[in-house]
Amino acid sequence: MLYAPHKAIITKLENALDLIRNTDNREYKKLFSRLGVIFITRRMGVTNEFFMPEKIWFANRSLIEKNNIQWVASLIIHEAFHATQFKNGKYIAPIDRLESPALKVQAKFLKKVEGIRGVIDIKKVTKDSYWKHMAEDVKSYTHFRNLLKYFEDGKIRGRRVNKINHA
Repeated sequence: MLYAPHKAIITKLENALDLIRNTDNREYKKLFSRLGVIFITRRMGVTNEFFMPEKIWFANRSLIEKNNIQWVASLIIHEAFHATQFKNGKYIAPIDRLESPALKVQAKFLKKVEGIRGVIDIKKVTKDSYWKHMAEDVKSYTHFRNLLKYFEDGKIRGRRVNKINHA
């Protein structure tokens, strides 16, 4: 399911899913068992968080708005990979131990789509240790947990996207 504050963001997410399907169909087929909900908030900022076992990825809207379709698609793959880490018992702190393998999967996808430029982008965000900056955004993390509670209580509905719609 997709949740987003604006139709343009939903469209961008759908285009990113299409790019994944057209670039790496094997990865696309795994996606929906790993990631059940993509929830984009109205908040600005680049903070995002993946929740297991709920399989929900929360992200602030500017993370989607300020990046191109290729990068958004690679983020979806990155976040879905965290479900594999959880399933294999490797979804543990510290966060940098989680991020390194997920970044490798993301870089592999970006290399298919953008060549060397995608790999350079991954090296840049890794060097910046973005997860340290996200950890400072306490308001977003609190907001994500509040939304998770609303979601679990059935107070939020979204647009269903599944293999049938994207086959």
